[in-house]
Amino acid sequence: MASVLWAGEKRLPEGNLANGGVAVSVSVLDSETLKNIFGSDFGGMFTVVEATLMPRGGKPVEVHMDDFLLRSEQSGSHSGPLLPGQIAGQGSLVVKRTEAKPKGGFGGGFGGIMMGGGGMGGPTAVDKVKVDSQDNDSKDPLLDVLKRKILAEKSYSEPATGLLFFPLDKEKPKNLVLIYTTPEGKLRTKFK
Repeated sequence: MASVLWAGEKRLPEGNLANGGVAVSVSVLDSETLKNIFGSDFGGMFTVVEATLMPRGGKPVEVHMDDFLLRSEQSGSHSGPLLPGQIAGQGSLVVKRTEAKPKGGFGGGFGGIMMGGGGMGGPTAVDKVKVDSQDNDSKDPLLDVLKRKILAEKSYSEPATGLLFFPLDKEKPKNLVLIYTTPEGKLRTKFK
């Protein structure tokens, strides 16, 4: 894979998925590799996965962004990949998730009598998400690069490599699971 060559001797966290219809090799790109490709690591706002798809069984593989899901086993955060226009260019979105904070008070009970503050049971977590829209009339050169590098939504009959940008920041690759839904079923891999 191209990114492994760019990273030099450094080994990127990788995983493999396969069934009768497709084989996929994936790796999580680090900040240095992103800077080599784009001139920026996007401020660490994304987890970027390079995927190489290899169709099997003589049938083309239809790729749709909602076929992919990246989940953190540590934080429970999960997301599908973004399209190029959601990352850069006119109308791009910046999504920031704040950490969950406990809500409520003491949640305990004595012999069938429940006590609690702010609701019955134990504390609950509240996720807050902030979305900023960036409307800009000027042309963003980064958008053109993203369109060339991101795995395109189309049918592939030959092996293809592209990037998937997930809006998950500050996640360690060892805690991530990539789920890819194919017509033959769901494929899962952890990064090692």
